[in-house]
Amino acid sequence: MIDVVTVHEGLYQKYSAYVAGTAGARFGHDLEWAMVLRDTYGASIQHLVALEDERVVGICPLFLCQPITGGTHYLTSLFPSYFGPLYDSGLALDALLDAMIKKTSAVQYAEIISPVPLPDDERLPYLEQLDYTYRLSLNNTVDNIHKNFRRNYRRILRDPKFHEEVELVVDSDGSLVREFYRLYAGLYARKHGFIPHVERLFHNIYSHYPNGTARIYMAKHNDKFIGGIFTFWRYSEVYCGWSALDLSTTYEPTHFLIWKIIQDGVAQGYQWFNHGESPRDHERLKLFKQGWGMEPSDTYRYFIPGQLSKPVVRAFDRFSWTKKIISRLPAGVTSTFLSPLIRYVL
Repeated sequence: MIDVVTVHEGLYQKYSAYVAGTAGARFGHDLEWAMVLRDTYGASIQHLVALEDERVVGICPLFLCQPITGGTHYLTSLFPSYFGPLYDSGLALDALLDAMIKKTSAVQYAEIISPVPLPDDERLPYLEQLDYTYRLSLNNTVDNIHKNFRRNYRRILRDPKFHEEVELVVDSDGSLVREFYRLYAGLYARKHGFIPHVERLFHNIYSHYPNGTARIYMAKHNDKFIGGIFTFWRYSEVYCGWSALDLSTTYEPTHFLIWKIIQDGVAQGYQWFNHGESPRDHERLKLFKQGWGMEPSDTYRYFIPGQLSKPVVRAFDRFSWTKKIISRLPAGVTSTFLSPLIRYVL
């Protein structure tokens, strides 16, 4: 018989061991990641553990969300990627779904945000595919990977001026969080019109991942940082979480940072470079990511009805009208006054 319980301190070690030993695990399955979200935004950790004779046979990350608008609900992932259940068998998944549906009956709805499809099931009556994930296999030589880059990318990477004047720096201890955040907030707020995360998020990531799992790749010109990418190195995958850019630079630091990350991933035996998700209809991002030899993979948003019987529009799309307003505000104003409000909409 399989029993499903909410994770507690007595199960932390078993939970983590199961994740570490299961194919398809990603950093978003980690309890450490859940604790980052708890410490930053007050996220309520409700991760499920399926047990058979005290042996873990499945897990599902789960957060109880109580935003000021939108109603109480459960999500398997808050951001920045798709993280769904891991399980040994159909019976384990069946038990996890039963537990989730029971919990969902007391709230408005639940969503399973999964990078892979789940088996057809009448308990999952609604499915949306809103984003693509872009991944590049690192099971190759760097020369062969480089050959598959778009021609103009190879031209950019040959620029001798960049190599002479720009230094690439890897931060594994969090010492460059402040420099990264300054560029990140400016890029996300001013160019993209998004409310950037609070700086504390990135400090908390390093607090819970002190072993090199979190790394910031930065580009530095004349003692000034001009670009950066925040990465997670976990379970054979390198995931690009957030990027940063000095909008006034005349260089192309992002291309060189991506290439440096790919080279390091190959050298260190990682299997995948994950460039993150993009909306399916975002053609510019699609073209940029495909230029690195990556093809889009489907993602899966399963809606489980609770007190609401039909899917709701996800928050990212619901508030897309705010982008024009945010992009007109100084980045410092946005990060100081609006970023702390994220905890009230998650």
